[in-house]
Amino acid sequence: MREMNRSQHFIRKYFSGISLSTVIHIAAIIIFFWLVFSPVIGLIAEAIRTSLSGSSDLISPFNLSGRRIGLLFSSISLATLVATAGILVGTLVATFLWRKFRSFAPVILLLLLALAGIPPYIHALTWLDVFAAIHAYFPLFPVSGWLPSAWVDLMALLPIAIFLCWVAFASVDVRLIEAARVFRPDMTVFYRIILPLAAPALGAAFGFLFLICCTDYSVPSLFGADIYALDIFARFSATGSATQAFLYAVPLLLVTIIVIFLSRSGIRTLAQTPNWLSDRWGNPPVFPWYYRLLQGIAAGIVILQILVLFSGLILSTSTLGTFFGSVFRSSDELVYTLLIAASVILVSLPLAIAVAGEMKKPGIRGSFAWCIALAPLAIPAPLIGIGMITFWNNPSLAAVYPGILMPVFAAVARFAPFAAIILYVQMRFIDPAFFEAAEIFSRSPWKKWSRVRLPLLAPGLLVSAGILATLSLAELGATLIVAPPGHTTMTIRIYNYIHYGASGEVAGLCLAITLLTLAAGICAIAALQWLYRRSGNMVFYCGSDGE
Repeated sequence: MREMNRSQHFIRKYFSGISLSTVIHIAAIIIFFWLVFSPVIGLIAEAIRTSLSGSSDLISPFNLSGRRIGLLFSSISLATLVATAGILVGTLVATFLWRKFRSFAPVILLLLLALAGIPPYIHALTWLDVFAAIHAYFPLFPVSGWLPSAWVDLMALLPIAIFLCWVAFASVDVRLIEAARVFRPDMTVFYRIILPLAAPALGAAFGFLFLICCTDYSVPSLFGADIYALDIFARFSATGSATQAFLYAVPLLLVTIIVIFLSRSGIRTLAQTPNWLSDRWGNPPVFPWYYRLLQGIAAGIVILQILVLFSGLILSTSTLGTFFGSVFRSSDELVYTLLIAASVILVSLPLAIAVAGEMKKPGIRGSFAWCIALAPLAIPAPLIGIGMITFWNNPSLAAVYPGILMPVFAAVARFAPFAAIILYVQMRFIDPAFFEAAEIFSRSPWKKWSRVRLPLLAPGLLVSAGILATLSLAELGATLIVAPPGHTTMTIRIYNYIHYGASGEVAGLCLAITLLTLAAGICAIAALQWLYRRSGNMVFYCGSDGE
């Protein structure tokens, strides 16, 4: 009895100094880690169970046949081609905005960013008609295979590529640029000063584009181009074995983990770039004619992408009656999709706030939080879906298996880390004195959050909500696996219909998703502009260590 009293006294003494907000913070981090890594936990647990049962499932995935090596090489080649082209076009367009549209560059950049959330398969739908028309006049022009797939992937990723290149160049100290312009021509300054200093951030942008392209199979599958991520999905569909799918994906996981490891410092540089909306040049740069020609070609590619996307959808839909009819017939899928997006926002934002606070911590603690935030980029979308099913659909959790919520959990696992990175950027440029003053002068946790923390974090929360909604509306790879019977999202319906031809019904649904995505993107842009304007009226602090 005396020992029990001592234990109770120790527990009371230890936990008496922990506030309620600290307990909530720790709980949020645990839930975040649990949701984000539940697919991997489920796959590893299933692999261990399979190995203990003596099944041969652990042997066949390690048979690296020539076909698998060829698929892995094709995936790496396709992603490298798309990422390289994206960085080149993004660099040319970013420098074009420096030269031609300096005053309106932030607005143009943000409007382009609003297009980033449009699903790649919608781009594929519009370009299918273009390729068919070209093929009618030039029979040698390919309408399927690697080249069309690479082109459509590039068109889908161009807005992100341009944005990341702009931010990469914004990481260069403007004082170095102005000092160098006194002694050297602008083109020399660009080659010898800006590009070398922006190289880590550009490398991170390349890695980000590479990972998106390498882990997504929606566009290659529509053009008949086999890649490794698609084969993971096919292997699981054929065998029903999560262990085989997981071990089969190990070569691709090794590639993506290496890319993240090489890009991690550049990703933090992108996230820590201050005032990226400002111009880098006091006076417009002067480039030689050949570079201006390349800039014009890159700008023409962006304009072509926008024209093909919207004109293709509008012409295929043909009439407002067709548009509203297709939306009405898919009303159940539309409602379910919107509920998923709203649920992802409500679940992700509180968890992302806690993780963003950890990402600001120095040393191992902050590095570990960054690893959590970057880990989902390495996991192919179908593997996340397979892991979610394996984790939840087991006898111990059968009573609470959240079938109808599985698409929500899958989207949270994929996209909540992006919200954490955005909120990290927001927190990094807020004066910590505001939070310290709230701790001193307010004893109520509710008042601390409602009057200090939430108002300061509001722009970042709005941007995160818009991006989460955009990504959730476009999610396909994991949702296609975890969606319960009788509950289909708009993306799954469209993806299935595209295989039967680009009819007016499909175009109407694609146009609806595009409008919803643009609406979410515009809301995020409005919040970002609010953040930028508001920063001039707030006291920001940046120490030598970036905290």
